[in-house]
Amino acid sequence: MGANIITKTDRQMEDRMIAVQADPLRSDTLQKARSFKRTWLELAEALTKVQSTNAWQGWGFPDFDAYCRKELHLRGSTVAKLLGSYRFLETSAPRVIERARNATIEEAFEAPIPSLPAVEFVQRATARGAADPETLQTIQRVAFEEGADAPLLAKQFKAIAFPETEADKREKMRSSIAQTARKLSSLIAEDGSPVPKKLAIRVEEVVGELLEAIEN
Repeated sequence: MGANIITKTDRQMEDRMIAVQADPLRSDTLQKARSFKRTWLELAEALTKVQSTNAWQGWGFPDFDAYCRKELHLRGSTVAKLLGSYRFLETSAPRVIERARNATIEEAFEAPIPSLPAVEFVQRATARGAADPETLQTIQRVAFEEGADAPLLAKQFKAIAFPETEADKREKMRSSIAQTARKLSSLIAEDGSPVPKKLAIRVEEVVGELLEAIEN
């Protein structure tokens, strides 16, 4: 077995954990931040506590975002995803949080903790509201009880949960036409193009008219 690779950030966080070990909440949150890919739900719960109690103020940070960025090395977008997904589970599937807190190792294998992308898929599907309640329950079961990850959820339920609207279809077609037109214009303008110059000029004019028509 090769030695574990310790990055500069890992070392910084480890040193910080030692320095703040007298503060259980701060030390615990740091530890979970180091391994949040494996224990994202635990980290999300810890962050929720830190934010709700304003604990970061007592640790000398100007705001919660600065604490997450400087001490935990977490980007704001990542923190927002963690907190949003955790709060969604709190209201829509609290059993998942309870299971994560109390499950034995054997139980964890039988009912694995859903990944962050899986929870985000269920959250977005619920917010979209396109699927009927029974389908949403099925999506939750597959994600939260069977442990399906986001790609499998998308394969099974994307068409139902996120149906393509007419506006979506038109935008996809518009984008495809524009991309093809620009590609054609670029090709005929290249040195050595077999298209006669006069014809190339006419095509360029037509492509320009086409792009103006679909982009305005």
